[in-house]
Amino acid sequence: MKTPTLPEISGLPAEVWEQTPVLVQALVVALYARVGELAASNEKLEQRIRDLEVRLNQNSSNTSKPPSSDPWWKNTNKKKEKSGKKPGGQPGHPGHRRPIVSVEKVDDVFPHFPEQCEHCGDALCAENNVAEDPERLQVSELPIVKVIVTEHQLHRRKCHSCGKISKAKPPAEIGDSAFGPRMQAEIVHLTANCKLPRRGIVRYAAESWGVDISLGSIHAVEQKAADALEEPYAQALVAVRQASVRNLDETGWPQKNKTGWLWTAVCAIATVFMIAPTRGSAAFKAFLGDALSFGYIVTDRYKGYNPVEMARRGICHAHLKRDFVKISQLGGPMCTLGPALSFLHREVFVLWHRFKSQEIERAAFDAALAPLKRDMRSLLEQGARSDYKKIAGMCSDILRHWQAIWNFTVIEGLEPTNNAAERAHRQAVKWRKTSFGTRSAGGSRFVERMLTVAETCRQNGCNVLDYLVRTITAATKGQPPPRLIPLPPPAA
Repeated sequence: MKTPTLPEISGLPAEVWEQTPVLVQALVVALYARVGELAASNEKLEQRIRDLEVRLNQNSSNTSKPPSSDPWWKNTNKKKEKSGKKPGGQPGHPGHRRPIVSVEKVDDVFPHFPEQCEHCGDALCAENNVAEDPERLQVSELPIVKVIVTEHQLHRRKCHSCGKISKAKPPAEIGDSAFGPRMQAEIVHLTANCKLPRRGIVRYAAESWGVDISLGSIHAVEQKAADALEEPYAQALVAVRQASVRNLDETGWPQKNKTGWLWTAVCAIATVFMIAPTRGSAAFKAFLGDALSFGYIVTDRYKGYNPVEMARRGICHAHLKRDFVKISQLGGPMCTLGPALSFLHREVFVLWHRFKSQEIERAAFDAALAPLKRDMRSLLEQGARSDYKKIAGMCSDILRHWQAIWNFTVIEGLEPTNNAAERAHRQAVKWRKTSFGTRSAGGSRFVERMLTVAETCRQNGCNVLDYLVRTITAATKGQPPPRLIPLPPPAA
């Protein structure tokens, strides 16, 4: 039997190996090879366990999941020690009362006078005996809603000349719907802004308004509203495309039981939504069009935004913060990398808030920021060389976006987070949870335009329902809709 080659076993001299029987040598070599296989398999299993534990521990602090998705039984917030005080406002706490409505807006006033002294019991006369201004107690109440039904009778008349019968035409201002502009606006307002399902609207209309409405009628009203909002939607899209800074984000939105995506773009005066079948850069380019060639865009690090050069991008630091937490939870030999990055990141924003509050000047801010950036980059470069692929991949990706990450410190108006777009998404996500997406192109257009109008109205301090009433009324009369984006004030 051929003598087996000496394995690389620490502490085993060659002369001892030569004195070992050949059969024992063969057994040692086989066992040593098996141990190597088991060690490699064990390493893979340990890595898999670490990956599964990371997935199990995913929450809003280390991923893009919303806080509402965190399991309540895993709440890690430390419980505060009981203070022994009663619940509610404490003595000395300034109260917050409902503001009193001005007299001009009050519908009815009922004066009340005391008839007997509460101290001595004598009768109080009513003439010229008012000591001071009265205490005003106001009660708000809803009137009983009574729907006004207007009937238009279209009579027919026979012509004496030709003998044919002609029927009167309905007035142009009533349109072709069985519901008036205000009721149509209320219906779409309940659907899009109050997130009430269509069957819920049917019940609400019957119980609150005393009106029977079918599901098909609600769908027809939605489509009419979508048509009426076409021009306001275009106005908002132009405003976003022309803005110097925009925040962009995307979230899932099923269409026809297939995967779809809802894109959101936010600027200072408008918010626009677009539903697309893909999440790729083609949809992103179609959304902003030629606007990709100028201005700045704040996003996360999703690769679909790569068509925009890093010099004109801002990266969301809220995502970056969660990534550093995730790195710290991956464990392994790089277990100190995540906490170190999180510490430096916190120091950056302590410095940033001091600069924004004008506590320090620009020169001092730049001087203090430079070493923090240098140390953070050094740590990320170490992580990019890690044997742990997930850590190496995350650190390498952050380094690829290095310039965009710090653009907020030098470009005026560029925010360090993408919170504006994510806040706008919140309303869309609530709607998606009750509607499960859309089933037609018309339904998608309704969602896009209603979300756009609602968020843009709120940005500009406009009442959403009032705007819907005016827009649908104008569409019924064949008139142009009111402006959604306010005109800039004239130059002085």
